[in-house]
Amino acid sequence: MAEERHDDLVMQSLLLDDIGQSVIGMDSEWRVTYWNRASERLYGFSLAQALGMKITDLGIMGGADGPGQDATDQEIADRLAHGRDWAGELWMHHRTGREFPVHATVSPIRGRHTVPVAVVAISKDITDRKQSEAILRRLSAMVESSGDAIIGADLTGKISSWNAGATRMFGWSAREAVGQSYRLLTTSDAADHDQEFTARIGSRTFATGVEARWRCKDGSVIDVELTVSPVYGQDGAQVGASAIARDITEIQRLKAAAAAERERLLAAQEMAHVGSVEYTVATGETWHSEEFARILGVAAGTPAARDSMLELTHVQDRDLVRQAWKSLENGQGFADFEYRIIRPDGEQRWLHSRIRSVDGPDGKPVRFLDTVLDVTERKNAEQVLEWQARHDALTGLPNRYMITEVLQGCLDRASRPVVMFVDVDRFKLINDGIGHGAGDTILVLLGERLRTAVRAGDTVARFGGDEFVVVCDDLLRGGAKALAERIRDATRHPFEVDGRKVYLNVSIGIALAGPDDTAEAMLSGADAAMYRAKSAGGDSSAVHDARLTARAAGRLDLESDLRLALDRGELSLNYQPIIDVTTECPVGFEALLRWHHNEHGLIMPDTFIPIAEETGLILPIGSWVLHEALRQVQQWRSQLPGAENLSAAVNISGRQLVADDFPDVVEAAMLSSGIDPAAVHLEITETVLMDQPDLPKETLRRLSRLGVGLSIDDFGTGYSSLSYLKWLSARTLKIDRSFVEELGSDPHGATIIELVMGMAGSLNLDVVAEGVETADQLTELLRLGVRHAQGYLWSKPIAAESIPVWLAALPAGPHGREPAQQLQ
Repeated sequence: MAEERHDDLVMQSLLLDDIGQSVIGMDSEWRVTYWNRASERLYGFSLAQALGMKITDLGIMGGADGPGQDATDQEIADRLAHGRDWAGELWMHHRTGREFPVHATVSPIRGRHTVPVAVVAISKDITDRKQSEAILRRLSAMVESSGDAIIGADLTGKISSWNAGATRMFGWSAREAVGQSYRLLTTSDAADHDQEFTARIGSRTFATGVEARWRCKDGSVIDVELTVSPVYGQDGAQVGASAIARDITEIQRLKAAAAAERERLLAAQEMAHVGSVEYTVATGETWHSEEFARILGVAAGTPAARDSMLELTHVQDRDLVRQAWKSLENGQGFADFEYRIIRPDGEQRWLHSRIRSVDGPDGKPVRFLDTVLDVTERKNAEQVLEWQARHDALTGLPNRYMITEVLQGCLDRASRPVVMFVDVDRFKLINDGIGHGAGDTILVLLGERLRTAVRAGDTVARFGGDEFVVVCDDLLRGGAKALAERIRDATRHPFEVDGRKVYLNVSIGIALAGPDDTAEAMLSGADAAMYRAKSAGGDSSAVHDARLTARAAGRLDLESDLRLALDRGELSLNYQPIIDVTTECPVGFEALLRWHHNEHGLIMPDTFIPIAEETGLILPIGSWVLHEALRQVQQWRSQLPGAENLSAAVNISGRQLVADDFPDVVEAAMLSSGIDPAAVHLEITETVLMDQPDLPKETLRRLSRLGVGLSIDDFGTGYSSLSYLKWLSARTLKIDRSFVEELGSDPHGATIIELVMGMAGSLNLDVVAEGVETADQLTELLRLGVRHAQGYLWSKPIAAESIPVWLAALPAGPHGREPAQQLQ
């Protein structure tokens, strides 16, 4: 029986040996009694080496290298002791020490008795299987840990696998999803997609990039991108398909937002006439927006390579464009320039190009982004504005700005330019007579006449109003005067406007270039010469004299200084006594203005008063004089004994008298000083009165109501009438010094004074004689009955601080006036 069992073991061993399984027979002491060829290959020991050895002595099992090996040995022994088989996986060792896994079956072999008499161990190397399992485990872990949903389905569409990613993405667990139809995921509007997906499951083809909208357990819908691949069975037949689903909801949202933004950008570009172009350096490829094509005037999609763009560029701007691209290719990084293109239909357009380079990792440009703006309308507007800025709107002639440029250019070329200022005489009469519209028509016609009268190459401009300027190159004095006459002749022919003939005369000022002249200096000189021609009666020409300019410049400087004189404290008052000739005692003082310039010293009134009159500075200066004179005289009246009846005479200009607020100024000065209005005399010359035929009656009435007196200065030089004097409510006549000078030498002077005295007596007016310098003149005045006078015979104008001393030095008068010493 034992032999039969042994033969069975050999027969089984041979069978197992063919399939690579080790068969080891052992007796009850664990000594090897059988060792097949597969055992030799698996463990490295030959039959001779293994027979009779305890299995533990061979070192192929039971060592410390095997994970949990000791527990396994004891487990095997326990099961064999109880007559049971043991099957499982062990870590074994090759003779060389290499460790490897095996699957083993250890069985007891029983005889007639229940006690085992031998053990057989069958084992197989499972290293390849373990590696495959490890790979499968890793793949499974990857599948489970993937953020994507990985779903399997059979050919009927029933879900056969469902990873953790699918649970996270769609909400169903694997237990809930497996066995369900794939329609668990599809939406109600996915009928077409169902057909496509079903077709792909059975198509035995790999497909990627399939987009779908799948629903989740909570009812929400997400966008997914599918990668579908077939799954095959062991027989090679397709058994289903596997799908990897990636959630692209956010990507789709961003795509939609980007598409909407792109649409808005394209719409904005179309509205703003802005085009976009991208140039790829490596390939030379270009992309451009539809608006860029519209800007170029070509069909959408037409290639816009740089060469074709250069062909559309205006010939004069091509070098500019080439230079811009060259600088970009050399790494400049940015370009901003404007250029012209000629569209296929022949229209010229202005483009503003802003190009930015996109650099690669090596710092070299890989792409250029070009934003192109159609600025044609702006350019056209700029050209119109530039033309308007340099030309007169009415006549279309160059204006002051442009003619100054032209003249300065002539001076820079040293071409001996000549400037002519042409002004229409009494043009205001034309405007007032036939209207400003007709006047404008005449100015336009006059501009045309001037252009035909001058030489070719000369420039005619309108300076403003009825003033025109002609700039001529290479012209001497004689030629300039001849040209001026030709211009005057051209303007003498009548101008026909609205059915009437209008005749013009012009005054022309001529300025010839000096060695250091500027354009402004020549224009100013020609202007001054034109005014000189007008002053001579008009309808003539005059050549500029540099000496006149010097005087005018000096006057201008004086005017500028006069504007600051009051604030600088340079103005002061001197006082000339007005004497009672019978007692030779003062009855009042005339305030006389003086200007002590901080550089030029004393400047007399006949020099600066006309400037003050012309500029209007006489108003603030006159107000100061009035306040200061009344304050000072009132101070003497109140502080000096015997001076309480002194009067104050203040000279008033015509501009002051016609000012609306003049009575207010006078009243304020009197209130401020506290002086008696009867002691105030406002003096104005007779000639000024004659030049002011429309004196404001209300002003005169208010002055009369205030109680101040009006004195007519320089009387006898203006030939005023008796009725005029009465209407003015004058209180005093001051006889001009020219008549006083003739006393004792020319009877004419005495005759005039007699007439004045008679007229004053009939009108109940006081009389003051001016400019008395000799005793003979005083004797004559006494004879003629003149009571009051002033002049150098008694005193020159005195500074205010010297008046008390002067008064104190006077001798006692014949009318018992207190001694002068007591006046202090």
